[in-house]
Amino acid sequence: MKANIETTGDAKIMVYFIDDEPVATRLFERTCRQIGLDCETFLNGEKFLNRLQQKLPDMVLTDLNMPKMDGFEIIQTVVNEWPSIPVIAITGQSTVERAVKAMKLGASDFLKKPYKIPELETAIQRCLKFSQACEAGDCLTSKEDVSSDTFGMVGQSAEMWRVFKDIQRLAKVDCSVIIQGESGTGKELAAKAIHNCGERSGEPFIAIDCGSLTDTLLESELFGHKKGAFTGASADRTGLFEAAGQGTIFLDEIGNISDSMQAKLLRVCQEKEILPVGTNQTVPIDARFIVASNQNLDALVKQGKFRHDLYYRLNVITICMPALSQRREDIPLLVEHFVKKYSQQYKRPLLKFSQPILNQLQAHYWRGNIRELANFIERCIVMMDDDNLNDCIERFLPQDALTTSVVEKSQSADLQPATLEQMEMQHINKVLESVGGNQVKAAKILGINRSTLWRKLGSDQGSSD
Repeated sequence: MKANIETTGDAKIMVYFIDDEPVATRLFERTCRQIGLDCETFLNGEKFLNRLQQKLPDMVLTDLNMPKMDGFEIIQTVVNEWPSIPVIAITGQSTVERAVKAMKLGASDFLKKPYKIPELETAIQRCLKFSQACEAGDCLTSKEDVSSDTFGMVGQSAEMWRVFKDIQRLAKVDCSVIIQGESGTGKELAAKAIHNCGERSGEPFIAIDCGSLTDTLLESELFGHKKGAFTGASADRTGLFEAAGQGTIFLDEIGNISDSMQAKLLRVCQEKEILPVGTNQTVPIDARFIVASNQNLDALVKQGKFRHDLYYRLNVITICMPALSQRREDIPLLVEHFVKKYSQQYKRPLLKFSQPILNQLQAHYWRGNIRELANFIERCIVMMDDDNLNDCIERFLPQDALTTSVVEKSQSADLQPATLEQMEMQHINKVLESVGGNQVKAAKILGINRSTLWRKLGSDQGSSD
């Protein structure tokens, strides 16, 4: 058989394979010869780890079910010590849970026994692309790799680092994904990133908001219909499931669909076929499913409001998008991003937000998350005249988020004006409240060190005695 694995120059790809069954290792050696790979096989994890100290491979394939050191331990060790080496998990058990656990530990891909040679080749090719991307600096192997604009999303916080790692991992495997998070946190952006970074990137990405349509309209949109299927169906219509082809279908706010629609969607997930409205002829589909919800689907399942079988069919992997209140350190980056975007859009000069104003924006609780912040910046740019940025903030940011307005309010009401010290403490207390009393986070937002914050809090307590 002609080798299908692409190599660089004359060097062959070196693969380490671990399986406690001698028959499996001999079969793998024969397969590697057929497809042009070099390999070394090991019957246990200890021998494999000893060999790693001498020579590193291009990738690792490991069985999961082994005595003493199992495949999960091997994956964890390789990912922690040699993160640039991709690992493929192999399982003889068909349970999705084991494959999911392997992926969460850092496996780049997984295969189910008995696998076919084309399946092995495809998995290895995916891993090679990942390894080459890492060598070119295009993959995330540490938090330092995160830029201010990764996968089309802005953020350098630890919370976003975890999201970026999940996106990178899920782009390499073809499984269903649930993305959960509050409204405005960027769930659709995450879905697009998974699509754009994967093998389906050249195919359509189709998004639909399930919560905005009635059952009849949603079914027609997703499944399509035949002419005359219902009143107003004047022509055949191709459904979005079919139109997506081998691309990705993104179902937003899936927690809002009815029991009837949940049952129909479950059948689509299981059978990979649809039944257009008004016909008995099924149509096969090959789209990937990514769904999103601003509700906790697990809680809805427990409440009997969402089908457990559909939930477990879709929930191979879940990504949790952090609220802006959980990643306040990203707010200055987001502000800069939206200032550039809207200044260019409206042909206005770049706004310069002072540090005190940025502190206020970081302290504010953005109920609409990034969408609300973007809307606020857009309003400021559209409405600002020369130097009235403070007026814009006073006008467009809810008053309970401002501390600078305390003096102005008291003066307008002919009350005793607040002192500078009182105003400072009001702002400090508001920031502390926003981060749940965490002084380390509060000090970072305020731009002071923790000891300074402690002294200010101590002096305030002393003055109140």
